[in-house]
Amino acid sequence: MGAWKIEYWSEGVNKSPVEKWLNKLEKSQVKFVIKELDILIDSGNELRLPHSKALGKGLFELREREFGYRIYYGFQGKCLIILLAAGDKTSQERDIKVARERLLKIQKG
Repeated sequence: MGAWKIEYWSEGVNKSPVEKWLNKLEKSQVKFVIKELDILIDSGNELRLPHSKALGKGLFELREREFGYRIYYGFQGKCLIILLAAGDKTSQERDIKVARERLLKIQKG
């Protein structure tokens, strides 16, 4: 494992939306998502295409290619990755908007 740590964004005591999304996936789908998350943990802010794409203003898209899933994330501090939102290509525009709003909350403190 790398020096990077992953946390799920959540508001209050509610379970993270990304965790809820992961729990709805089938075991085989989760396997591919976890593979990409492991690569993210190992590479951190050095990860690039085809695994990760910068979307601007500190937001990044982790790209799972088998099923077309996307996990949106940002960085906090020197070694923390915050998973903000997730979905597939059909919900991509909405997911990016939600992720940007959540990242902005984090950045404002």
